[in-house]
Amino acid sequence: MSRNIIEVNDLTKKYDELVAVDSISFDVKEGEIFSLVGPNGAGKTTTVEILECLRKPTSGNARVLGHDVKNEDEKIKKKIGVMPQDFNTFERLTAEENIKLMGDLYGSDNVKEIMRKVGVDKFKNKKFDDLSGGMKTKVGIGMTLISNADLLFLDEPTTGLDPHARRETWNLIKDLKKMGKTVFLTTHYMEEVEYLSDRAGILINGKIEVIDSIENLIEEHGGGIKVKVLEDGEAVDIINDRADEVLRGEDTWTGIFDNKKEARQALIKLFQLDAKVEVEEAGMDEVFLRLTGGKIDEGGELV
Repeated sequence: MSRNIIEVNDLTKKYDELVAVDSISFDVKEGEIFSLVGPNGAGKTTTVEILECLRKPTSGNARVLGHDVKNEDEKIKKKIGVMPQDFNTFERLTAEENIKLMGDLYGSDNVKEIMRKVGVDKFKNKKFDDLSGGMKTKVGIGMTLISNADLLFLDEPTTGLDPHARRETWNLIKDLKKMGKTVFLTTHYMEEVEYLSDRAGILINGKIEVIDSIENLIEEHGGGIKVKVLEDGEAVDIINDRADEVLRGEDTWTGIFDNKKEARQALIKLFQLDAKVEVEEAGMDEVFLRLTGGKIDEGGELV
């Protein structure tokens, strides 16, 4: 069994009367990709900054790589790699020069190897300011890897990226795990959580609602089958009558069925109507909806 590389117990952070992190407890296993997911203002960044020793907790405790965040912060900082959402670079330097500068700070001579691993070698001579969002993210991950840390914190690494760049970044994060790294990811994209994570914790208003493997979260909270129909009187009636939960889209209705037999019976009736139907397995979007009663929009807001 993998050892705990992070252990958090009753961790709380208050700012006067505002409780940003409210007595949370969880662990992160060595070698896994762990996602802390939630909307803007949920407490994700505050939690991560405590683990990175950038903030002190109000109460509770946490250990990172065996060290206490309260009084062994320098030991922790030397052993972790961090890519904040808005990471700092020299925009007039090239991609290679930015990574090399970070390498000089750590006394590292593996710049070329890191650039190859993250794909920066293909545009190494371009100035950072001229790079696309996806390219900038690759540079940021390269700068994070240069310290050769075994534990990496990636805070919202794909925010603002187009779908292609986001998918490329996901594949790169998967590669980090293959390198033997432990990745602590914060995100508000449910598809990202589902694609990347071994386990995830859902954080709402500073409290953790649930933590489990992605498979268990979907099985226990996601429902079984999603059936989507275009807005149409009889088809919508079938969805409303038979589904365990119904989601209203802009011009669609989606029924979530826990029971596959019930879903099949609904589909038979829909096909008899010659209705336009889409069917797919339920996922993390449905898990989040059922646990919180809402969903997160593209900007990270709870709606």
